Amino acid sequence: MVATIMTKKKAPFDPKSLKFLTAVSSVEYSKPTLKMGALIASVFDASHGVVYVGERASEFHGSSVNLTRQNLDNWNIIHPGLEVLEWALQELKKLSSDNEELAKIQFNSDHVYEEDGRVRVILPDDKGCRIELVLREGELVDQLRKEIQLEGYDLAIIGGSQNKRHLAHSILQYLPSSIFVLQKFNPRKKYKLLLLVDDSTATSKSIEWGALIAGKLGWPVRTLTVSKTKRFGAGYQGAADKAKAYFDSRGIEVEQFFLTGDPVRTFVEFAGDNHFVIMGASTLNPVKQFLFGSKPIKTLEQTDVPILIVR
Repeated sequence: MVATIMTKKKAPFDPKSLKFLTAVSSVEYSKPTLKMGALIASVFDASHGVVYVGERASEFHGSSVNLTRQNLDNWNIIHPGLEVLEWALQELKKLSSDNEELAKIQFNSDHVYEEDGRVRVILPDDKGCRIELVLREGELVDQLRKEIQLEGYDLAIIGGSQNKRHLAHSILQYLPSSIFVLQKFNPRKKYKLLLLVDDSTATSKSIEWGALIAGKLGWPVRTLTVSKTKRFGAGYQGAADKAKAYFDSRGIEVEQFFLTGDPVRTFVEFAGDNHFVIMGASTLNPVKQFLFGSKPIKTLEQTDVPILIVR
């Protein structure tokens, strides 16, 4: 009798099944982040959530609070974040001016509810409009983690931070989704997509996401493979070949680069200030990442270009 070994086939890549979450902080500073979040969500045709995380207020957890009985003006006194979410909805309408269903949606107090430890703005579930608006209170990374876990988001989109070292360690260690950090993004600049390719398990998904972004936005594509020695092993070479084959199959031209040196330093120098970087997340356990760092953490700390880290 011959035993048959069944192998599990990889599920087809379905962008429409993805859910993306954009974190906003204020009307003044969050417009570029929201705009890029909306753009990336439209590229994938993904559901799009917008979350405001503010400082914890005692009123938020008071037993006397009943969101369904308060008018929106009163709630803005307690929660300025609702005003930011209302602004975000209006901005999303402008960015999707051809979406008739989205244009019909209005922000009012009848849509505001408290559930699962956060405030949620319930929008009509119309065809062509898959948007969530959420207000949370507490520490940013902790609240983002809770929202991602609760709603099953695949990507978190956040703005850059002056405290880059703390930000890099925190978001890459504690957020369970892919992460896009919008650092010094200039919408007027013509970016090239730079895909960092190695033999890590997340590279295949990075290639899929990179091809979809490049194909929809028409960005030139480069792949970069870096070895610490002059020899590129079978894993690295195989990953680079796979990346080229995948882009070729979709009619996307790609320039391939193979460089020798310290991976992070080489990544940062090559990226300069005109690349949109995509790389796979580290497979190191959290303790080792905390003690020794990882290529994604160190790259995020040292570069100022937008960087998408795919899990």
